[in-house]
Amino acid sequence: MRGLALLVCAALAANSPAIARDKPQRQSCALSAADQNWLDRAVNAWSFTARHITHIRLPSRFQARIFDAHCLLASSTAMAGGPNRWTTMPHHGHIRLPNGEVIAAGVTSFAFSNGKSGFFVMSTPSVWRAGKVKGGPLGLDTLMVAVLIHEGSHVVQIPTYGKRMDALSKRYHLPASFDDDSIQETFGGNRAFAASVNRETGLLLDAARAGDRAQAVKLARAARALIRERQARWYKDAYLAPAEDIWLTMEGSAQWAGYKWLVEGGRYSPAEAQAGFGTRGKWWSQKEGFALFMALDRLTGGSWKATAFGTGDATAFQMLDAALAAK
Repeated sequence: MRGLALLVCAALAANSPAIARDKPQRQSCALSAADQNWLDRAVNAWSFTARHITHIRLPSRFQARIFDAHCLLASSTAMAGGPNRWTTMPHHGHIRLPNGEVIAAGVTSFAFSNGKSGFFVMSTPSVWRAGKVKGGPLGLDTLMVAVLIHEGSHVVQIPTYGKRMDALSKRYHLPASFDDDSIQETFGGNRAFAASVNRETGLLLDAARAGDRAQAVKLARAARALIRERQARWYKDAYLAPAEDIWLTMEGSAQWAGYKWLVEGGRYSPAEAQAGFGTRGKWWSQKEGFALFMALDRLTGGSWKATAFGTGDATAFQMLDAALAAK
């Protein structure tokens, strides 16, 4: 996921309806059968996740762009709970985004915010395969469904956490290049910093797996103490701690949503879903964010979802602190 303000940037297939298309005269094209099947499955998985897992209140208009090597599909309704209808057109190697920018047609998946509204863009499995992207134990098509759910969640969060990040960026005059991976890119070479992040993440995952609440609270408190100590030691710029909190909130909740679909919609075991998606990859914001929401889910029974996917009036650390303070 590439920076917010900026860029916010990662089952049910059997009875999927075919996607309706509006084909402009002399400008029509179509996805391959394999890519079309993936898109049918992904849209249904997104709808299933919104209805039954995250309980996201979808915006009335949700701009989505999906493309393969030749064809661009656009819809404002398919991911908004409305008609599963897409307009298609050849793109000739360049994708024009709803904000007027143009990107090359390659491997990508991101949500974009200008501080007021957002949209979602993703290339199809055939493009990712051509780019040599591996799907790991889940397989590429399934992994990419979880990625779509992750990025779609960010579009819904743009009016809440996206607005927070936009305000923080303006207050501190942050560059457009500042994104969810910037803290790791800055401190990744600091061994003590990195070791603390890894330890924090492990403690939060241990808290999520704890057999009783008392043990879960103990482990989560130990992780929170390490987080505070790390931030106090190395964060000299005032924007770093709140920025980390926002990024972990967005990345972690979105990772959790994709993970949960794998378990409930894809029928993978929790261990398979966590290894294949939840903690997959190298980025701290996704791994520690995921661990935070796994711990929150253990401590609160899922009540956090109304905030993370709805009101946005508390961040991950604020929700964790409240959960640890509860008797």
